[in-house]
Amino acid sequence: MIGAPLAGVRVIEFGNLVAAPYCGMLLADLGAEVIKVEPLSGDLARAIGPFYGVESAFFLGVNRGKLSLAVDPKDERVKALLAQLCQQSDVVLSNLRLGAMERMGLGAEALQTMAPHLVVAVISAFGSNGPASHRPGIDLIFQGESGMMSITGDPGEGPHKTATTIGDFLAGTNAALAITAALAGGGGRHGGQGALVEISLRDGIIAAQATWNALYFTSQRQPERTGTASPVTGPNQSFRTADGYVNLAVVSDRHFVDTCRALRLEHVDTDARFATNELRVRHRDELAAILQEVFAGETTSHWLKLLDEAGVPAGQILGMEEVFADQQVIVNEMVVDMSHPRIGTFRMQGSPLRLNGVSARSQVAPPMLGQHTVAVLRDLGWSDPDVSELVAAGVALDGSEP
Repeated sequence: MIGAPLAGVRVIEFGNLVAAPYCGMLLADLGAEVIKVEPLSGDLARAIGPFYGVESAFFLGVNRGKLSLAVDPKDERVKALLAQLCQQSDVVLSNLRLGAMERMGLGAEALQTMAPHLVVAVISAFGSNGPASHRPGIDLIFQGESGMMSITGDPGEGPHKTATTIGDFLAGTNAALAITAALAGGGGRHGGQGALVEISLRDGIIAAQATWNALYFTSQRQPERTGTASPVTGPNQSFRTADGYVNLAVVSDRHFVDTCRALRLEHVDTDARFATNELRVRHRDELAAILQEVFAGETTSHWLKLLDEAGVPAGQILGMEEVFADQQVIVNEMVVDMSHPRIGTFRMQGSPLRLNGVSARSQVAPPMLGQHTVAVLRDLGWSDPDVSELVAAGVALDGSEP
């Protein structure tokens, strides 16, 4: 990437599964050198399918742009070299289970004592303090205990979750934002002013529900599930067409007028029940029934053309194959080919970040387990015989060969 803003920043990632690895990938996409420290068995994500040969597609999806250092963290020599590596870095990022960093001598307090310049970023389930701070958790737990599953789904149905592990990706994004802010504020080797960044996976989901939280705070009542419909604007939901679905997003009175004209429903525009957004939300079901009858009569492409010409926000529901064949997705470089030393060329999503018209994306493929162990240790000043001794002792893995 041209003019990578985080060039020269070294991040040591003790990441597992999604949240910290995704954060590390965002930082790598922005130009940081990210060294991923893995146990000899690898990040747990490496064992989750589907697979390209022996490489996990799950792992590849959140680990672009990194170096892999595979070692046994229980070995005293390894603990010493990890401490040395952290001291020579700008950021230490982790989302390991409670106590794991402390057992390596790399807890937040220890890191800040040995290297006051460090930005220490810890992603945890519920936070470092409070009655739930000791609890482990994964995304399903956070969706359930953030309120998200109480508002997701159709009216009258049981709880639903989002298909993606939204808590992980929110936490990773929040951590990347806070880390870059800490670096901008003087953290790292050059600024010398360290910082402790703490990110809770559940907190990220709660924060992302800001408008739903507002509904609760103003009414002090549990918001109802509304399916694809918005609880605050209307008509703003999915409708069946003759061959699929159309998503209609009316968020203003002008949009409503334009929608009615495009659908030749001028009499609906003048109906007193639908005169304002508040009334349209109140009479959502009646309005939806009128619109559904009309939408069912023509194809999705027919309605999208009419609504686009009218300037009304509308879209379709695409499957994954259609998403990654979409010309706008291709132009935005949101699907990219990467070259991997073991599996050859494979496809993955690009970066949603663009700087000065250029995609902020690392060109370096996700690493094989231990692919850079020898290179990282040499960079730390370890001699080839010493490195070979660690490998022979089974406390470091040289995975440089495909």
